Amino acid sequence: VVHPVHQTISPKFLKSLGFDAIITNAYIALEHYGDTARKKGIHEIVDFDGVVMTDSGGYQVLEYGSIDIEAEVIAQFERDIGSDICVPLDKPTGYGLDYYTAKNYVEQTLTNAKDTLRVMLEEITNDEEPRHNKKETQMYKQIWAGPIQGAEHLDLVRYSASELDKIGFTLMALGSPVEVMEAYEFLILAQMIASVKSVVPTKPIHLFGAGHPLTIPLAVALGCDLFDSASYILYAKDNRYMHSNGTARLDDLVYLPCHCPICTKYSAKELLEKDKETRTTEIAKHNLYILQSEVNSVKQAIVDGR
Repeated sequence: VVHPVHQTISPKFLKSLGFDAIITNAYIALEHYGDTARKKGIHEIVDFDGVVMTDSGGYQVLEYGSIDIEAEVIAQFERDIGSDICVPLDKPTGYGLDYYTAKNYVEQTLTNAKDTLRVMLEEITNDEEPRHNKKETQMYKQIWAGPIQGAEHLDLVRYSASELDKIGFTLMALGSPVEVMEAYEFLILAQMIASVKSVVPTKPIHLFGAGHPLTIPLAVALGCDLFDSASYILYAKDNRYMHSNGTARLDDLVYLPCHCPICTKYSAKELLEKDKETRTTEIAKHNLYILQSEVNSVKQAIVDGR
């Protein structure tokens, strides 16, 4: 995850580590840059020449309850700024909602998804193209990820995935896993992913908010293909140091059990004594090295058939 305005770690550094795709927030970009973002495009705004995915503001909805924008407006903005992968405005169910409230959120998300697709279809102006090809053409011009909601209510997850599949989304994105993972409910997470796979077994699945060294291989083994997270920087701000088996607090470490450029540059004591900004940046870079190493290990395991 890259913030479209304030970037502690530059996207160019992410690219140098081998991260060929990033996700940023279209809603924040619209609020902060407006027409400037439309003129420059999101790749220039974040200074990244790889794949850029944009979230529509669903995270802000989860945090604050709602945002003052319509699904059609943010969808048009995502198209205008040239996002490679886009997410319609969704209403995240989070974790712990009662069934009927969660169902209402799922229905709101599906309505937004339909409105988004309608806006995209209306943008096609090439009259020479046969009408029956328009939907498929637009869905591939930019990849639109269908946001699946429902959380622990597995029948809602299956319903959400099924309806988004019927609408025509080529990529599925499973929402609301962060609060489930924060509650250490990994069984529920597994059931959520399995519920999606049971409905759309052949479509790629993006898992929102999965950025822990332990969750990456689990998510891939269960059938997820892409994932995003701001964990590298959020953990760093809290002095949390990632390693292959989990995380540790920097205050508890005497030695740094890693050979990345950051850990060969400092001792645990020296890193802890750095000012807050420097320490956060350096821990974040270390965390990224760990995450990239985990991703590569998982990729090799896939090649090995294990």
